[in-house]
Amino acid sequence: MGKDLRKIKKEVRERRKKYGNRMQVKEKRMPLVFGRHEEARDEPDFYFYQDGQEGTKGFSADGFVLKTFIAAALFFATAILFQNEWKQVEPVRQFVKDSYETEFQFATIANWYENQFGRPLALIPFETNMALGELENAPELAYAVPASGTIAESFETNGTGIIVKTEPKASVEAAKAGFVFFIGEEEEIGKAVGVQHYDGGESWYGMLENIDVKLYDHIEIGTKVGTVSLDKKEGTGMYYFALKQGETYIDPIDVISFE
Repeated sequence: MGKDLRKIKKEVRERRKKYGNRMQVKEKRMPLVFGRHEEARDEPDFYFYQDGQEGTKGFSADGFVLKTFIAAALFFATAILFQNEWKQVEPVRQFVKDSYETEFQFATIANWYENQFGRPLALIPFETNMALGELENAPELAYAVPASGTIAESFETNGTGIIVKTEPKASVEAAKAGFVFFIGEEEEIGKAVGVQHYDGGESWYGMLENIDVKLYDHIEIGTKVGTVSLDKKEGTGMYYFALKQGETYIDPIDVISFE
C-alpha cells in the first residue's frame, strides 16, 4: 500500500513537470462563471467606457466657447455691414434691416401652434377658453367697445387713435382677442397696453390709471385691460384707443360705436 502511494505521488509530480505549463494556460483562459446571486452581488454600480465609446453627454466647455465665438462673430459681421457702404453687401444689409423692422406676428404663430399641436404647457399661459378653427378659415371677429363714452378727440385730430371720455373709474376691456405684447409708458398716452390680434392686427389702450393684464397674456374679447384715468378738471374718465392693421392705423369709429 505504501509503495502504491509513493508511486502515485511520483506520477503526479512527473505529470506536473510535464504538463504544468499547459494547465496554467488553460487556467488563464478559463472564463469566470458566477452564479446568478453572485453575479448580481459582485457587479459594480458604475461602468467605464473604453476608447471610442460615448457616455452621457454633459456640459461641454469647448462647445460653449465655440457658440459664444460664433455669436460674437455674427454680431461684429452685422456691425461691419452697416458701418461700410459696400455695394456688394447691400442685399445682405437690406435683408437684415427688413428682418428687424418687420413685426413678428407672435399671436398668429401661437394660435396656429395651439391648433396644430395643442396648448403648450408653461411656455404660453393661455387664459381664454375660446376655440378657434384653422387660422385661414377663422371667421372675422367683431370688435367690442373698450368702454362706452363720447369722443373727446377724433382720429383726424389725433392721427393714430381716439380719446374717449367716460364715467370715472370705468373699466377698459379688450376690443378683440389676442396676445399682450406691450405694457409700459408712452410719451403721449401714458400707461399703455398693446394687444396683437390673431388676425395680425393690433389694438392699443392708453391713458390708463391701472393695468390689469400681464405681458405675454393671451386674452379674449371683453377681458379687462385696465381702468380709465381721471380728468381732474372735468371730473370724468378718459382713455386712448387705437386700431392698427399692418403698418396702417384705422379709425375705430368705422368699426365700433362708442355711444
